[in-house]
Parts: sequence; structure tokens; C-alpha cells
Amino acid sequence: MDVIKEADFRLGEVEVSPSHNSLRTSVKTIKLQPKVMAVLHYLACHHGRVISNEELIRELWEGRIVTHGSVQKSINALRTAFAELMGDQEIIAHYSKRGYQLKLEPQFQNLSSVDSQLLGITQTKTPQKILTTSGTWALLISICLCVVLLVLLMPSPADLKNSKTPKLGPLTKSHKILFQTTSGYTNETGHERNAVPHPDNKHVAYIREKFNAKQKGETDSDIIIRNGSGRDWRVANSQGSWFKLAWSPAGKHLVAVEVKRDEGQPFSPNFFEKPNYLYSLHIFSLDLDSERLIEKQLLSQWQGRIYSVTWWDEATLEFVAKQGPNAATARYRYSTQDQRLIALDEGDGMSNPVASAVLNKKTALASLHKNAIQVDFLNEEQASISRWQLDFPAVEMSWVPDGSGVLLFNEEERKLFILYMDGQRVEIPLADSKDRVFSRPRFKPDGSAIFYTEERRSSNIILMAPDGTKTRLTENNDLNYSATFSPDGDKAVYASVRNNQIHLWLVEGGQERQLTVQPIAKRVSSIVWYGHNNLIFSNGTSLYLHNLMTAETILFFKDTDKIEPVGYFPNTNRLLVVKSNRDLRNLWRIDTKTHLQKQLTFGAVGTAAEFDGDIYFQYVGENGLWALRAKNDALELITSTLNDNSKLLKVDKQGAYFVSGGLCRESDILYFDFATASISTYLKRDSKIVSTTSFNPLKGTLQTDCYLAEANIVELK
Repeated sequence: MDVIKEADFRLGEVEVSPSHNSLRTSVKTIKLQPKVMAVLHYLACHHGRVISNEELIRELWEGRIVTHGSVQKSINALRTAFAELMGDQEIIAHYSKRGYQLKLEPQFQNLSSVDSQLLGITQTKTPQKILTTSGTWALLISICLCVVLLVLLMPSPADLKNSKTPKLGPLTKSHKILFQTTSGYTNETGHERNAVPHPDNKHVAYIREKFNAKQKGETDSDIIIRNGSGRDWRVANSQGSWFKLAWSPAGKHLVAVEVKRDEGQPFSPNFFEKPNYLYSLHIFSLDLDSERLIEKQLLSQWQGRIYSVTWWDEATLEFVAKQGPNAATARYRYSTQDQRLIALDEGDGMSNPVASAVLNKKTALASLHKNAIQVDFLNEEQASISRWQLDFPAVEMSWVPDGSGVLLFNEEERKLFILYMDGQRVEIPLADSKDRVFSRPRFKPDGSAIFYTEERRSSNIILMAPDGTKTRLTENNDLNYSATFSPDGDKAVYASVRNNQIHLWLVEGGQERQLTVQPIAKRVSSIVWYGHNNLIFSNGTSLYLHNLMTAETILFFKDTDKIEPVGYFPNTNRLLVVKSNRDLRNLWRIDTKTHLQKQLTFGAVGTAAEFDGDIYFQYVGENGLWALRAKNDALELITSTLNDNSKLLKVDKQGAYFVSGGLCRESDILYFDFATASISTYLKRDSKIVSTTSFNPLKGTLQTDCYLAEANIVELK
């Protein structure tokens, strides 16, 4: 092992340097503890087999008495590091009662033949005998003949250029690309969404939601089928929510995914808690002409998450799901005839699927790689037709009716386009509307139009004073959000979408005024004051500074992960942020002068608040409150009793103000006293169906009411 101890190697896009204890990509470097690197190096050197806990302890802990927990701790550290660099792709597989094995084959650099043999890399061995002169000539002649044959058989440069993708025949494209108008398909004042056209090109299934009259804050959900004359037929109702719909190839069956919480659990997860819903797949056999339900099948509840559902054939479902909140995603098929569920094997390079869609037994499979989407087109035997990389992390996907490609929607950038099997991309222009959410695009079966859901959101900022009285700070039908108090509580700043533009607004003394001169391109996620006249706000992966006196807004910092400011101290060039990549949320310190970054936590951080330069925070799913001290980045456990998954509103010298519960089901404003470790109610609420964005002990809370936004199905023609 000493011969190859310093050899660098690659795992996918990650460069591993054992001598420097580092993992590196083009944008980020992570340092590992020496023992953690030793475990990774040993797994890489023996990647062809499963390595037991006992072997790792024997070889790497050198006779020290340790438990399997020491190995597990190193494996967890590796998984966390790789998740930060590569997303949710599984790098280290665990086999129950056997051990661990790398799922990616390492590519070692600068190895001699001796090193390669030690690593188990196959090489051709030189025959162990001395060649005579005649034997040497014979060998040379044979080599020359082989070279000639290779040249004759070698593919042309044009063939090599296309070797990664099988040559496709001409694609039939019998669908519309240029669309001129939009019209409402549903125009009710309500919440209609998720239109799925029937293969007959006349009927459309969709979902309608409304508030539950008995359970405050919860919704009722109906499945509706509309015929060609505009007549609606309610097929089913749920006390939870209908989530996905899909027609079978012949249109005889409709599958619908119903999502609920466990019996007795609230309708939304706690703050920062991973969703763990119960899903049921309902299969409706329908006679559309007589509007009659022929048969209904119900699959057992699926605990975890279902991402997509489609039909492989008239009697087989295919869906992408995970079993439990911490499991990996996989692709499954379910036969409705023999009621049998099977997990499909992962194809080469197609781990971590997020959605699949099937048309005439051709599959489009979207999977996540390094926080970006890859789309694979597969034939009936699940062999690759073509593979294409996209540059965004999430996508909605459905087939173009003629089978030439898929319709894709990137919600973050509001881009709708067709990806053809030959790699051509054609964008379909959409009206840019900042106060509307666009989702679930689906082609009509004849390719003449596209259905999609358009949701219009609006909300007003409400000030609830310490005595419980409420005052509206905004009085409009616009979307107002992310309100935050100034340090003295006399002013408030919020983001607002008006006339299809996002701006920051200030309200003071009952008067409001627009702050930003130029519109903000994307949704503002959080706003933090520093001083009395300066703001820092986040916009996806970017941070901006705004000066209230000069009205100047400048791009301050840009990152590859989503970023939220927690505190900024210009005098010391110290910026504290939470960076998140899917389930990973950690505190980072950034030197704004040198641009050096330091990760301060290595776990899933939930809520965070700044006081006097220190950052107070909780780890997701754990009771307690921690402080990250400004002096030396030391972590200090303040208390181990604060409710897990709380939402910190403000911290002072004596204690912390917070709410418990979850989105749109918040508790009263609670106070945790550091000295006595006791919790008391600071401010009672008359309604818990709210979302609090800022708090000041003397002024009260800034909050918005939760509601079911107006949504309609639109037809793009």
C-alpha cells in the first residue's frame, strides 16, 4: 500500500488528493480528516469488492480498539462531503451485514505497472521468455499487419463525432411550435390545476381544490373530468390532496396520486423538517361517454415521496419514488393485473432519477447529476437512444405527442422548451409575469396547443402589535413578501411585485415608497439590515447591497448554491450566510475583501439568527440551541431543551423569541429564557394560519395571512 499511498485519483468529477486530504471540483474544495481520507483511499484501492467493517478497522485503525461506529462516522463524513460536491448521487453503497463499496470506479493518475497491480487494475502481462531474432521479426510483422487492419476498420472522423449517440433516423415533428394566444380553459374563481388531456383529444382531467370547511387551514381536493362541451364530472374527492394524474395509453384508466399526512399529524411538516407523506395510487377505470366509474383500485400507502407517475402499458404503472425521507430515489413498475411491484435496475449513469415519462414504450428519464438534470431517451429494451445534459437542477417533463422529444419546463428561469431525441432544443416563449406561477405544461394529443396551470399570488403585510391589534401596512392586490423590521423597528422593508416588476419598498409612519430604481430580476428570498440605511438581500444564488440614501443597488456576491444572508459586518469584511444545496444547509463565513470562504457547520442547519455578531441556530430535527461565537468561530451549546425545528425570530442577551409548528400553522410568539431554560408565551395570536417574516419585541410581528391562491388552467394556442 505504501507504493500508491500518495496517488491522486478521480471519482466522477471529483479530484481526490490523499496527500492533501482534499476533495476538489472546479468550483469547490473540501478538506477531510486524515482517517476519513484513509477510508476513502482504501475503498478506492479495493473498489472491485465489498469491504467489511472488520477489514477497515484491522487495516486502518492499526490494532486500536474501536467499534463499527467509528467506521460509520467516517462513511457519514464522506457521504456528506460528496453530497455537497455532487448532489444526491450515491457514491458509497452499503450492503447489510457485509460492508461498503464504491459505486464509481476510481481513475488513478500517474501509476506505474507495479502500482496498477497493487490496485487490482488489469494489465497485459509480458511473456516470461527471451525472444530469438527470428521470433522478434515475426512479432514485428504481426504488429504491422494488425496496424493495417485497424486503420482499414477504423471509423471515419464523422462517425467518431457521433459515436456517443446512436444515429437517429429523421424525427417526425407533427406539433405546433409557434403559439400566438392564451385563453382560460377554467375561469372559475378557485384553484384549478394540473390539466392532463385524454388521448381522445376531447376530455381533460384536472384537479380542483378549496378550503376544508371543517378543518381550518386544510383543503379539499377533487378530480374533475371536463368533456369537449365544457361539462364537468367530479370523479373523486380527497381530504388530502391529489398530486399527480396520468391517463393510460388507450385512455381506459386514470391514475391519480393522493398525498396525506399520517393520521393525527398536522397538514404540513414542521419547520425545516423533511416531508414524509403517505401516498396512495388510485386507478380509476372509466366510461367517459356515460360518465360512469367502472372500477377503482387502490394501491397500499407509500411512505416517503413519489416524484412522477406514468404508464408503461395499459396494465402497468411506472413511477419514480423514494421509500422514506432518507432513502435514495428509484424507478418502479407496478402491474395492475397481478398486483406486483418491481424495482427497475439503474442504467449506466442514470442513478438518482427524479422523473420518468413513457410514450409507446419509449422512456424519457430525468436524473440529477451534480445539481443539474440529465435526460436519457431509452427504447423498449431500456437501451440508450441518446443522452443530453441540461444546466438547471429541476424540471417538469412530458412527451411531445408525436414522440420526437419531450416538453420541459424550468420553473426557476421560467423557460419552456422542447428537447428532441437528437439533442435539438426549441424554446417556446412565455409571457414574463412575476406575480404568476407557471406549472404543469402538457401538449394536447394532436399537438395543436399546450395546457398549463397559472397561479396568481397576492398578499398584504400585516403588523400585529404586542397588544394583539392588527394594522395593514399594504393595501393592494399585489404580491408583498419578505418584510423585515429595521434595527429600531420604526421602518420596514419588503419585496413587492407590481406591474410585473419586483422592487423593494419601504414603509415608515404609514407611508410607503419604492426603494430600488431598477427592477430585481428574480424573487427576493430574504432581506437583512446592516446599520440604519443599508440592506443586503438574496436572490437565488446572488446577494445584493442596497443603500437607502443613494438608492444604489449593486451585485455583491454570487455563488453556485442558494445563499441567505444572516449578518454582515462591513468594518471587518465579515459576511455570515446559510448556503443550501437540496437537503444540505450550512453556515459559512465569507471574507468580502479576499473572497475566502469557510464552512462553519457540517450538518443540516435549520433556523439561524444573529445577535451582537454571534449566530444562534438549530440543527434540523434536534432539540437545542447553538451559538457560533464571532471571536473564534467556536461552537457553544446554549441549551439542549429548545423544541426541535423551531423558527427563531430574534435573539437578545436574555433569551430567544421563536415560533413552533410549521408553514401556515404557527404557534403563539414564544420566549426561551437562557437563565431559567423556561419557555413562556410572549404574544398570543387569534389565528395560527399565518407566516411570520420579522419580529421586534417592542413593535410586534410582520406577517402575511395564508390562503389558497387563485389558479386556473390556461390553453396556449
